[in-house]
Amino acid sequence: MTHTKLENNLEEVIRTSIKRAAGDIILLYRLTQEPLHDNHTSNTQSSQYSLTVTKVDCGGTRREVRRLPDLTRNRTEAEQIYELLSRGLVTPCTLDEVIDDLFAM
Repeated sequence: MTHTKLENNLEEVIRTSIKRAAGDIILLYRLTQEPLHDNHTSNTQSSQYSLTVTKVDCGGTRREVRRLPDLTRNRTEAEQIYELLSRGLVTPCTLDEVIDDLFAM
C-alpha cells in the first residue's frame, strides 16, 4: 500500500498498481484521498476518494488518462471499486461506462 502526499495539494495516494493489459499496453491505477473541509470552519470533516487510470504503450508514445474525482466518500467502497477495476483491467476509455454499470447494480 502506498501512502504519499502529492506535492501541490493535500491529495494522498492510497493505492497504486501497474498491470500489463496486452503485449504493449500498460495500465496504471491510482486511488487517492483528499480531505474535505467544512466551509464554515477550517476543520477537516471527512475525505473524498478519487481514481485515476492511465493507459500507456510500452514505447511511451501514446498515453490516455481518465480521472474520476470524488468517486466516493467511503474508504472501504473506494478500495473495493479500485480492486474491481484494476483486476478487470478497465481502460480509461471505458472507465465511465464501467462505473455507471457498477453503480446501477
